[in-house]
Amino acid sequence: MTTVSGKAAAGLTVALFASVLISGCTALMPVERPAQGQAPVDDPRDRSQRVSTVVQDAPLPQQPYDRTGKKLPFVPQPNPYAAQTNAVPDEATAGFVVASGLVKQGKLKAAKKQFESLTVRFPTLSGPWAMLGVIAEKEEKFDEAIGNYRKAISVNEKNVNAYLALGLVQRKQGYFGDAQATYVEALEVWRDFPEAHLNLAILYDLYVNQPEQAQKHYEAYHFLTGGRDTKVHKWLVEVKQRTGIERSFIDVPPKGVAEVAVKESGSASPGGDK
Repeated sequence: MTTVSGKAAAGLTVALFASVLISGCTALMPVERPAQGQAPVDDPRDRSQRVSTVVQDAPLPQQPYDRTGKKLPFVPQPNPYAAQTNAVPDEATAGFVVASGLVKQGKLKAAKKQFESLTVRFPTLSGPWAMLGVIAEKEEKFDEAIGNYRKAISVNEKNVNAYLALGLVQRKQGYFGDAQATYVEALEVWRDFPEAHLNLAILYDLYVNQPEQAQKHYEAYHFLTGGRDTKVHKWLVEVKQRTGIERSFIDVPPKGVAEVAVKESGSASPGGDK
């Protein structure tokens, strides 16, 4: 299966970090995958609020082919948030840096005051709201964190890091359907967002028992990152063993090419990994 070149994959990472200042994320949101069998502890909340509802699945990257069936280089969709060219006032940048430093020092009350001031003075910037979400999480005020991340997204719907942060806290709180919807929304904004595919795969795999959907998004992450993450590759192999699906969801040759490949190889799954 053809994957993104090392240069293109590196470009994805650069694009994510380019959006750090305005998005409010001081680093890419962590990806967590509990050990198999470590189910989340239940709580007294109504499980009807926690069970995944029917949500349209997210778009997947697709290996392109030309009319003759020859594979073409895959060009990932750029991060639409990093591509925004709106100028950030110097005063906002300076205030953001100071407030972020306070967070790193553990001075959350002072940092919160600074970020709240920035939301008033610069209402078109989503970053201060996202950082208020980070602070609320550190203070274990999770509903407040969810509200702040939602506000960041409402200010700028292309803030892909805010979607990732929101989905992660929703999942930790057991709102699996909400987390699923959030990751799908993130991928509708940026279909080639590697970390959103990975977090969605983990949600499908360990929390809502949809291994086939998990396989799709593990494969998407593997494809978009050039297969460099050996840990995720093992997860992909593991879920394939459970689903029994060997064909690729990403590398799907045109029908005529696939039929020729079957005749030549005798394989029943010409679109699978090779």
